[in-house]
Amino acid sequence: MYLRALTFAGMTTSGALGKLLFLLSIHQDVQNKLRQEITQVRKSGHLSYDELVALPYLDAGCRETLRVYAYPFFPLLS
Repeated sequence: MYLRALTFAGMTTSGALGKLLFLLSIHQDVQNKLRQEITQVRKSGHLSYDELVALPYLDAGCRETLRVYAYPFFPLLS
């Protein structure tokens, strides 16, 4: 008997971003806090990659979205 695990990624980048934007639209206080964090870091009109990955509240929002909309793990026995 072999234990095989089948996982479905199922969530594309665009799907995850859409769900993040949906959650931000529901939670205006989180949206305002995230906007404030981005505004404080942004020096010019654009964010660099290093500035973007250093935003802790944005990272937390992305991780929470993936947690809330996580796809289940299905172990299969064969």
